[in-house]
Order: sequence, then structure tokens, then C-alpha cells
Amino acid sequence: ARKLETKTFDTYSREKWEIDITPGRSMPVFILKPLKGPNGKKTVICLHGHGNGARDVINDPVDAGAAALIRTINTDYALQVVKKGWCAVAPDLFGFGSRVDMVEDARPGFDGGCEKPFLNAVQIGKTLIGIRAKDVCTLIDWLGTRKEEFDLENLTCIGLSGGGMMTMYVTALDDRIKRALISGYVTEASGSILPIRHCSCNYIPRLNAYADFPDVTGLIAPRFLIVQSGKKDAIFPIASVRSAMEKIKRVYRVYGKPGNVKLHEHDGYHSFWTPSLDELLV
Repeated sequence: ARKLETKTFDTYSREKWEIDITPGRSMPVFILKPLKGPNGKKTVICLHGHGNGARDVINDPVDAGAAALIRTINTDYALQVVKKGWCAVAPDLFGFGSRVDMVEDARPGFDGGCEKPFLNAVQIGKTLIGIRAKDVCTLIDWLGTRKEEFDLENLTCIGLSGGGMMTMYVTALDDRIKRALISGYVTEASGSILPIRHCSCNYIPRLNAYADFPDVTGLIAPRFLIVQSGKKDAIFPIASVRSAMEKIKRVYRVYGKPGNVKLHEHDGYHSFWTPSLDELLV
């Protein structure tokens, strides 16, 4: 890993690192640390969705259009986390930010970062979800080597939309994550991913032959989980979210921890809802 720069703001510092994930492939990571406070080492991994990578969640927009979108859907949750006194870690996921792979006629920030890499991944027996999950797990490996800086006792992971998707999968796969906030993603496939147009990065070939998203999310149990959704979200309809949550709650009841899973509904659209952080970061 290499530290590339450090900037200091009023209440926090921001470091930019580059971590070698595999030979020939590295991942930029922004680390936001509060300048003071008792929770400064407590760590939250903040995963971005479609757009301009980690710069969206740290509120460092690439242009005026990106700045407007950050305000509209409230995606600067890494900045919100550090302002609440916790350490926020925001990686550029594979295919986004400085790792984007544009293709002809692609929508910048959407198919441009996913379409061609997804097809290439399938061709060699992988998926973008798998590649990105491995990247985040490797990031956790690295954080674990720096225990003097990062307290992973209550390691938390959050994300909206595509970031919520990766929060769901990574938290299900890696039990070093103790708390999670999945915003704008938990659903049943039949209520969102299958009937509504979504980016190719959402898909795992043959997944629904074996499991649905509530089954994947159920693997997080009995760890603490907040699922967040807007009642006006057009691409993750609230009825499908509620149906998925009933199945997830059953898993938590089997573990005897029904209080460890929460559904936070808000009146907005496909966006991040800040009040959930008050219950998450304790």
C-alpha cells in the first residue's frame, strides 16, 4: 500500500492510498479520520454505487453535474460518517472512478463502468460482484494489519444502490463485518432486478436457481443490520422490499435475535437517508 496524499479540513483529515489487490491491479482508497473524539478509530467501509466512484461518497465531485446528484440522492455518506466522529474508508470499486473501463455508446458512470468488464468476467468464469467483493475483503485484510489506526471490533459497512448491493454480498461473505446498512437495494428479484432495467453488474448467472436476495441477506444474521428504502423508489419498489424483509426477519428469529434487523422506510426516492446513521453508529 502507498499513501498518495493527505488533506486536512476543519474537523477531519483525508488520506488517499493505493492498495495492490492482485499483481497488476491496484485500488485507490480514501480514508477520512476525525481530528478528535473518542470514536475516531471505529471504522466504517463506505461503498459507492453507480457514478464517479469514491469521490461521490467523500463529497469531492468531479464536476457540477456530479455535485448536483450528490445533493439530490444524498450520497456523501462517508463525509457524514466522519462528521459523526467515526473513521470512513471509501474504496474505488472495480470499474468505477479511476478504475473505469469505458466502452462505445455507454452511459458514463453506468454501463461504461460495468458492461464490458461484466461480459469479460463472465467469459472467464467470474462476475463483477465477485471481483468487487474480493477487493473489499482484501481491503479489510489490509485494515487488519494497521490495528493502531483502525478499530475493527465493530467494523461496519454501508452503501446505497450499487453500494448497497456490494454491502449485502460482502457482509454476507465476510463475518469480520459486524454491522451493516444496506440502502436502496434489498428486494426480491421478482420485484425489481428481473422486471426492471438494471445495470449488468447486478447479475450473477444462475443465482435464482438456488437463492433469492433475502436468502443472501439472511446470511448476515445474527449480526446487526439496517435495511433502508424510500417509499417512492421506482427501481426498488417498497412492496418488494417489505416482502423480502419478512423473509429476512424469519432468519433473525431463528437465531433468537429479532431486534438485530431493522427496516427504515423514508418518504423519498432512491436515496440515502441520514437518520439511520444515528442507530447504526453506537
